[in-house]
Amino acid sequence: MHAPVALLVSALWAFLHLGLAVGHLLGLGVAPWVDAESSALHGLAPAAVARLVGVLAVLVLAALGVALPGSPTRARTASWVLLAVGALTTLVVADVRSLTLLGYLPMVVLALLGVEPFASQAVGIPGPSLLSLSHSVGGLGLLLTGLAMHARLRPLLPAATRRLGRWSVGVAVAVPLAYASTRVAWALGIPLGIRREFLIELGDAKYAGLGLGLFAILGALLTLGLVQRWGERFWSWLPLIGGRPVPVSLAVVPALFVAMSVVSAGISFARIILGGSLERLPGEPADWGAWAPELLWIPWGIALGVAALAYRARRQGWEEPRMRD
Repeated sequence: MHAPVALLVSALWAFLHLGLAVGHLLGLGVAPWVDAESSALHGLAPAAVARLVGVLAVLVLAALGVALPGSPTRARTASWVLLAVGALTTLVVADVRSLTLLGYLPMVVLALLGVEPFASQAVGIPGPSLLSLSHSVGGLGLLLTGLAMHARLRPLLPAATRRLGRWSVGVAVAVPLAYASTRVAWALGIPLGIRREFLIELGDAKYAGLGLGLFAILGALLTLGLVQRWGERFWSWLPLIGGRPVPVSLAVVPALFVAMSVVSAGISFARIILGGSLERLPGEPADWGAWAPELLWIPWGIALGVAALAYRARRQGWEEPRMRD
């Protein structure tokens, strides 16, 4: 995502959710956030979060207004505001519903195409999940815009992440494969990490887990591209684009988006699991395969984000421009 695109996404998020927040507080429309037990904001009234989102949106618009025509000093100040609001939006206001929607999206498409066993499942795209996804997208746009504005951070982050690139990719591949192994095993009738009774209780729902597992495997394979040759240049046998360099943003932006979504989802699960509320999750505490892999999602997301920045540093790097106050 180039800086102008990230800037546009940031502005659209601010205008859209400011409108939703004001409309909800006036009783004219839906809330810009819907409560869920898995959310880090669980327990807050939608009106309270609407006020929070409205304040965040106003801060974003003010920061953009100050930075665009302002001096480098004002741009740096505005960048810190955008980075802070972006982190809060994508990690706290957004939640596990963003990642869940992404994971189930292929199954929704297959169901609409009439492919079994997905066509017989009641699958759809709920509004609260779309709202959460919009916060994930908007938060990423804010982070990228803030980073682009902050000239001093641009060379520091890649330099720090370059040394950790391969280790980060290893973590970012191992965790989703561990998660996927349980879901694929369940679809094959193997109660890996769960009781046989719980596997029977799952019924056809285990195929939904299979879809999530396959999505995780695909993500792990794409993550490998961050340190492989084919992640820098398209395979020669591909029509039209074969042999051409892979655009840096095509690899980095999706990786950063998934990374932030995974961390946000990990926060949601950690809040439930470590808070002693396992009864909120399907199965029993003994069914560790249903909840233990999710405890690794925060390090997974962090590792994926570091790997994406290391890839960005290796492919292109950030050069610090001359600055005048």
